[in-house]
Amino acid sequence: MAVAGAECNTVIQIDDTVPRETVMKERLHHEFEAVIARLTEPLNGQFPRPWMTDLTNPLSANVFIVGKNQAKGYGCGHISHKRHVDALFNRSGESCRRVYDEMTGYRPSPTRQNIDYFRSVLAAEGITQVLETNVICYSTPMSSDLRLPNHRGGAVRGTEIFLALLHFVKPKVLVVHGSGTRDTLVKLLKAPLPAPSITNNDPVPSVIGEMSIFVIPSLAPPQWNHWHTQASPYLAKVAIAAASVLGGHASNHSGNLG
Repeated sequence: MAVAGAECNTVIQIDDTVPRETVMKERLHHEFEAVIARLTEPLNGQFPRPWMTDLTNPLSANVFIVGKNQAKGYGCGHISHKRHVDALFNRSGESCRRVYDEMTGYRPSPTRQNIDYFRSVLAAEGITQVLETNVICYSTPMSSDLRLPNHRGGAVRGTEIFLALLHFVKPKVLVVHGSGTRDTLVKLLKAPLPAPSITNNDPVPSVIGEMSIFVIPSLAPPQWNHWHTQASPYLAKVAIAAASVLGGHASNHSGNLG
């Protein structure tokens, strides 16, 4: 049986003896990759960065860590589009982290180090199916730079990427860090979310559709500097609460397209 790809002209050959569920997953993966390949085409001299993950199948993620937008861009003169896409899917000898390290001269940003720490806290609670992403998947040194002429179209493309991730992956949990991220997400989802805060109580998510959303203070300086002394115990509470939402099945989620 031959199935035409939804976003490209390729034809996927599928064995008729393969279970229908497997066929549908293969179709979804091909469609997802085609969409990501299109949305990460060069814009303003850079390749948009949709995520950081160690997953080979990003569709299997059940948790998103969400920021505003990345500071570190991948210039088109330093990497090919094919290598960028291969790295996103951690295949063909490439990986998200290897490319990031090369592009940043093996000097991870403070935000990257904080996210790495939070990933370790989540992993301690059994949460490993994680995508680190942004509400605007387009890089600028400062979020305010998105308004500059040399970044024209970046916010639109970056938002389109994030919405595509929500559509395809359907994460169960979002951990949203920073007031700017929260404000942008409120506009995208057209639903209220609380301001970032820290309390002595256990974190309680906002439920929008099938997503449970935790809003926390920013993991990026300078906001990080105002709460970093409280971060470790609070992030541990967030991880426990997220694991509770996932119901002890953090590693068993598989993406599907509704």
